[in-house]
Amino acid sequence: MQSSFKKTSPTPVRRRRLYVWLILALGSLAAASLLLAAPAENYEALRLASEAFYEISQKYVAPKSGEEMLKGALRGMMNSLDPDSSYLTPAEYQEYQKGTLGPAAEAGMELVFKDHLLTVVSVLDGGPAYRAGLRPGDHIIKINGQLIRNITTQEGVRRFQGTAGTKLKVQVLRNDVAKPLDLEIILEPIRPPLVTSQVLQGNILYARVPGFTDDTPAQLAQVMDDARRRLPALRGMILDLRNNARGSMEQAVRTASLFVGEKVIVSIKGRKPDTVQIYRGKERDIVFKTPVNVVVLVDQGTARAAEIVAASLQNHGQARLLGNKSFGLCGITRVMPLKDGSALIMTVAHCYTPAGLKITGNGLTPDVEAKKLETAALTPAPGSPSPAVDQDPLVKQAIDLIKQGRSEALARKASTPE
Repeated sequence: MQSSFKKTSPTPVRRRRLYVWLILALGSLAAASLLLAAPAENYEALRLASEAFYEISQKYVAPKSGEEMLKGALRGMMNSLDPDSSYLTPAEYQEYQKGTLGPAAEAGMELVFKDHLLTVVSVLDGGPAYRAGLRPGDHIIKINGQLIRNITTQEGVRRFQGTAGTKLKVQVLRNDVAKPLDLEIILEPIRPPLVTSQVLQGNILYARVPGFTDDTPAQLAQVMDDARRRLPALRGMILDLRNNARGSMEQAVRTASLFVGEKVIVSIKGRKPDTVQIYRGKERDIVFKTPVNVVVLVDQGTARAAEIVAASLQNHGQARLLGNKSFGLCGITRVMPLKDGSALIMTVAHCYTPAGLKITGNGLTPDVEAKKLETAALTPAPGSPSPAVDQDPLVKQAIDLIKQGRSEALARKASTPE
């Protein structure tokens, strides 16, 4: 079999040395299992990698050590998988472990490195990033004048954590805006997001969930129960999950359980068929014992736990989704420490709706699209106050839907696993 690399390949002796070096660098057991699993395919992959390493080590304009090249290769390899997967150096992994305790101050936004761009998934209501003018979908191209290239999602997140009062100048690209925007964020301690609510005209309950915490299910249950007791003629409920990308699967399951009870809320599937796990709620958690017309507001900043809740309510006919397509970020990640102190953060499973549709990478399609004017109306200028709830264009649209009554699509029970 002829190889297109024949003329530029290193000598057989050097090639064998490079194979050995690569196997040792990658970990002898891992490399050995790789070759045994699929000898032809993986041998060719290692051969190609060794030739690339050789060419770089011999001909790149500046000397690069094998360790530098390997770390760069690992970083690129993990970034190529999906926005949630990353390679962490030993120093980065130590910082990551400290981060699990929570930063002293932050910008109050969720980020992913997607399509070679550091992208804003959501910004916390009233937080530093929100006040600075950042919005879901913005692409951060510079931080303090430094061009952002080839970083992991975790590294991007760390750039916006630190000491309270730290100022960060960022340059962002925004869809439909011709020139980059120059904004300044001042880091500050972030309080856990709280569920807020009010009763709108016509006995319609509005509940805003800006982010999920362990307290969110109980807070939302209290809001719903209070409305049920105070408003016997409750006409409907608007659950606002826009710009919400914070929370865990457990928090999402407990929250969805308030509406759907013991029905299937979400399932996760890994690489092998036997890794499927199905999560159900609890019948005793249901707050509204009689049907209530529910509309869930979603947008491109709706992700992770919020997508699980929205998908569950939509699939079981408990609510209609109104707004724009959600982000599609719902992978299950696992941290895998390596022997040298570094680590891989890897997606090991994807989330699926009760109907079996994959959320990750696809997002949720609303039952009713937001009117075209919503984008401008829901993006106030930096520092300007948010509109009153009953003046929010999307809330107005939700009120109209509730007044129209439950549609056939809502009344028809979805055919989903029970």
